[in-house]
Amino acid sequence: MSTLLDHYFSFHGRLARLPFFIRGIYLVIAAVVLFFVSVALFSNGGRIWWWLGLIEVIVCLSVLGVGSVSLIVRRLHDLGFSGYHVIWVGAAELGSTVLSYGPPVLMLLALPLAAVDLWLTFWPGMASANRFGAMPD
Repeated sequence: MSTLLDHYFSFHGRLARLPFFIRGIYLVIAAVVLFFVSVALFSNGGRIWWWLGLIEVIVCLSVLGVGSVSLIVRRLHDLGFSGYHVIWVGAAELGSTVLSYGPPVLMLLALPLAAVDLWLTFWPGMASANRFGAMPD
């Protein structure tokens, strides 16, 4: 359990490209499974089940949010940036998502913002140790 918490909810150290990508996929899969469970709770028909489903959705969103921010912060550490840069990375991801639901002109404006995700996923980290720790395995 300690390893699971270290992998997904720690904000210290560095995270290389491949573990960042794989852990992000695992986090999304876990969230999707838990959201499907909440659908069963919502469709059961009882008021108490509806509230349990709502509580489960709130918990899932919280866990997904904290886990995602943790992965992004450690990936930024690998690139040599402070964790505070997660603010503009998150704003770019949010802007890209919102603009992608608009008309085609706005979708084109979302492309540079979506490039931030590609940069975060595929840009190689620092080859040597930095202020956030040694080079990850």
